[in-house]
Amino acid sequence: MINLVANHSSIGSDDLERIAILYENDAWLGELLEALAARDLPFTAIHMDDVAVILERPPSFGVVFNRVSPSSYLRGHGPAIACASSLMKILETHGRRVINGSMSFSVETSKIAQLLLLKRLGMTTPATIMFNSVGRIAALAREFPFPALLKPDCGGSGAYIRRARSYEHLMSLLGTERDLFGPNHLLLLQAEFACVDKAIVRTEFIDGEFVYAMRVRARNTFNLCPAECCHRKAADPSSSEEPSVQFEAYPDIPPEAVAEARRIVQAAGLDVGGVEYAELEDGTRSFYDINATSVYRPEIGARLGVDAPGMLAAFLQRELAEHTARRSVRRTHQVPLR
Repeated sequence: MINLVANHSSIGSDDLERIAILYENDAWLGELLEALAARDLPFTAIHMDDVAVILERPPSFGVVFNRVSPSSYLRGHGPAIACASSLMKILETHGRRVINGSMSFSVETSKIAQLLLLKRLGMTTPATIMFNSVGRIAALAREFPFPALLKPDCGGSGAYIRRARSYEHLMSLLGTERDLFGPNHLLLLQAEFACVDKAIVRTEFIDGEFVYAMRVRARNTFNLCPAECCHRKAADPSSSEEPSVQFEAYPDIPPEAVAEARRIVQAAGLDVGGVEYAELEDGTRSFYDINATSVYRPEIGARLGVDAPGMLAAFLQRELAEHTARRSVRRTHQVPLR
């Protein structure tokens, strides 16, 4: 753990030439740190479970990269979400370069914010009702199309998603299930779409550049996290089918789908991240999820000839070099005191 009690003597000038990585999950850092080490890039990993910052004198890191996920609370790191959000705002206020900063983080940690952004861009999205009490949803849901999904506003890794087969089943779930609402006590009732070939598509981008796309097929789970280490709970515990997810390279993704996904990534302020959408049977695409915490699949990169961790490290290197160059120019043009 790193305790960020910031002062000029503890931070030091070397930190101005360093990349700071805000994180809460060690398992998602391995490939990134290896890629940074391969380029001999200086970095500091800052765990969000142990942070203290003087607001007037925050750390002077050259570049800050946010890797905190909405699913933090599933690993016992719930406070990391609010802490990372506030820390990034402090750093941004002091002019620090924050990659995947407070704007993109506010989008990633709210399904409602994502849907509103998608609608503003004119994208097709699933019909959705937001609610925070059982009483109000009982009347509104009578005319809602079923089957439908119950999902928390602050999701991540398919957490607490339930499938409601009918209005009666919805009422039963709301009356008997606990912990449905998630950390911010907001639920969404969202129409379930029928995907072509029972697959969704996940796209990845770095600094606006398309990295790759995957087709993702899930069996008895809502957890589509690409990480190998991700534990997948059964969507239907009564089923004998083991929860599993299949990831396939999608080299033939339509260029217009990439263009649409790039628009979303840019509108969300995502420097690094991706978008998920469903290819519907009527030929349309329904966008439904925006992810800022990219985890890359090595076999997908190998299949498509893409070194995603290397691309990410190269982007961070460029950002750090630009920061260093700007500092050098400022020092050169400083007027000496008389």
